Amino acid sequence: MQLATAVRLDAPVRRRVGLRLVLTGLVVAAVLLTAVIVHWSWSRTARDNIVDIAGQLNSEIVASVEHELDTLFTNATGVEEALRSILFQGAIAAEDEAKREYVFLSLLRSQPALSWVAFGFPNGDYFGAETLGDGRYSMVEVRHRPRRPAELRIDSYHAIPGDVMFERRILETTRYSARAQPWYQRAVTTDGTAWTLSEVLPTRTAAALHLSTRLDLYGAFAGVIDAVIELDRLSHFLSGLAIGKSGGAAILDEAGRVLAASSGPAYLASEMRPIESVAAEQSVALAAIGQAMAKGQASSAPTAAQAVTIESGDLGGEWFVTVTPLAFGQWSVATAIPASDFLGPFQRNRQRLLIALVLFTLAAIGAAALIAETAVVRPLGRIAGELAHVQAFRPERIGRRPSPIAELDELSDALVRMGAGLASFRKYLPAELVRTLVARGIEARPGGEQQVLSVLFTDLAGFTGLSERLGSAVVPILTQYLSRASAAIHAERGTIDKFIGDAVMAFWGAPLPDSDHAANACRAALRLREITGALRAAAPEEARALSIRIGLNTGPMLVGNIGSEERLSYTVIGDAVNLASRLEGLNKLYGTEIIIGEATRAAAGPRIVARELDRVAVYGRSGSTKVYELIALARTAGDAVAAWIAAYERGLALYRERRWAEAVSALQRVSALKGAEDAPAALLIDRARHYMRLPPPEDWGGIEVLGRK
Repeated sequence: MQLATAVRLDAPVRRRVGLRLVLTGLVVAAVLLTAVIVHWSWSRTARDNIVDIAGQLNSEIVASVEHELDTLFTNATGVEEALRSILFQGAIAAEDEAKREYVFLSLLRSQPALSWVAFGFPNGDYFGAETLGDGRYSMVEVRHRPRRPAELRIDSYHAIPGDVMFERRILETTRYSARAQPWYQRAVTTDGTAWTLSEVLPTRTAAALHLSTRLDLYGAFAGVIDAVIELDRLSHFLSGLAIGKSGGAAILDEAGRVLAASSGPAYLASEMRPIESVAAEQSVALAAIGQAMAKGQASSAPTAAQAVTIESGDLGGEWFVTVTPLAFGQWSVATAIPASDFLGPFQRNRQRLLIALVLFTLAAIGAAALIAETAVVRPLGRIAGELAHVQAFRPERIGRRPSPIAELDELSDALVRMGAGLASFRKYLPAELVRTLVARGIEARPGGEQQVLSVLFTDLAGFTGLSERLGSAVVPILTQYLSRASAAIHAERGTIDKFIGDAVMAFWGAPLPDSDHAANACRAALRLREITGALRAAAPEEARALSIRIGLNTGPMLVGNIGSEERLSYTVIGDAVNLASRLEGLNKLYGTEIIIGEATRAAAGPRIVARELDRVAVYGRSGSTKVYELIALARTAGDAVAAWIAAYERGLALYRERRWAEAVSALQRVSALKGAEDAPAALLIDRARHYMRLPPPEDWGGIEVLGRK
């Protein structure tokens, strides 16, 4: 007891209070204050989140509507331009009845979002193709005759595979004249495409948007091309949007008339009635928008998005209404979302939270006296939090936690000193690997398991000679390279096993699982090649000859803590690892930078571009294997790369078939297509010419046997 209460002579005397009193008061005060703050902040945050969600939902709806309108207008304009080109180039004449029916119907079928593709003649005649839905179409012609009523002809068709089938023809009189229509008159006086709202169609009355263009042939007015989008199509689009559980949306013109709506009777669009006149029994959501405009809270022609909240018993409570201008004329999108879609769960959760807070507060107050008996729990919890940094091997994050309790204060001091020592020691260890092993609970004792992983070996070609020439001046270059290489490997989820001078060994798929380890390893290899190129370009003259050699292989290997009882290394061993090391050395023979094994090529699949170099039997390993040169990621390679790879693989196939002269001819094309000397192609050419003089044995099989590592 004397040791526990002794005061350090070199430290100031600190006033201390009873733990029971301190903890009891703190527990009660903290619980009550926390309950109040949590409830207040949660309620406020929830309300703000609801408003924000409603705003985000409105933004998504507006974006969808703008995209749909833009798509419709683009398609309509494209059809008009195509028809203009056809008529202007004289591919068909507007009066050529047989050909124009085929062209108009083809254009209409190519753009199912359009309702009509039509042409108005200067004398008032009209010809158009109309889509009726369900694979049905009609050809409509209005022909004016002297001193006789105009004749309306309607030919009906239905689609069959690859063609349309005629159904019936209707002939009747009509008063319809193309040149009397607003869309025709506006196009005649407008440069470019004019768009007009109209309700009059040759066969019926329906609200529609006309995009019309004047056509001049050889300096003379020839008529007006018209692409039509019926507004009911926009209503069908709006009805397919998810607008809360029971919300609604409408597209309005500058006068507040409903052009299209997601709910309510169909005549809202066809008659384009003002939205203020929509009753709640017709559409509650549209009625909410109408009330907001009737009260002056929102405008039908806003210059910026207007978000308001209205509340009405007739509408069933509170609604979030937003009116946003569109980039089409003076149209706008209005949305209405009932607050009940979001507030219902909020109210239920708030009641549950209140009950839970009350029960928690009462229980905490009753237990405060007992908690005082364990007065060291809170300060020890803080220290335990610092110890978690030790567990995660992040000693630089350890901070001092002063405490009025002498023993805990001294413990915090000792922890800080220990962190300082570990911070220096960690530079000698792979810190990220240690953190991962600790986090996954892998104990530091010998052991391992068989897994399919990918392993990579690198080596800087020419580095030994460089180090002899530069001496200690080579250290900054090596440090810069290894730092960048480490960052690239970690960025692609790799684990660095060890550094051996300028060489690096790394593997993928352990200790953290990685189902895409082969592709990630390939990406890392390509990044290492880029790093070496950048380092070479910025290095002193003596280091300009540096290049990298990388061997990469995938396969089953033993991974775990390998070593003795006193010293372990988390590493991988096995035949697949040995092969990766051999592949790194093969680069010297083939004049390449990255060689990958057959299993890696298969696992990475179409995400990489690689070429088969050869089939080899490496030193110290039975059997043969295909080896590949990793060229690039598939998304970065172009057709030119594919061309010279195909030429090489063609030459390789001929080489294996013992067609030596043809192989030489094919392989000579590789460098020309590549635009640079191709070392593997040159190597195969030398072999082929050698075999022309001294053919290989009958059981050769195209395998290159390597007699050394």
